[in-house]
Amino acid sequence: MTYAGEEIQLGWTVCASDGKELGTVVSVDPKVIVVKESGILGGKIDVPRTAIGEVETGRVELSMTKQELESLS
Repeated sequence: MTYAGEEIQLGWTVCASDGKELGTVVSVDPKVIVVKESGILGGKIDVPRTAIGEVETGRVELSMTKQELESLS
């Protein structure tokens, strides 16, 4: 696993653990990253930092599926 929270940048792609693209990072704070969902009707998802699996330049891969994230709300 590669992860250093301070490295996450705005505009990076965020993917769920099943490989599906969720959207892009629009905000980063100490507890969550905010992701704007892809598509015209895309909303925003607060992703707890504990759900971050791996981080590579330009991409954040989560350790949860979208459904698992939604169940946290």
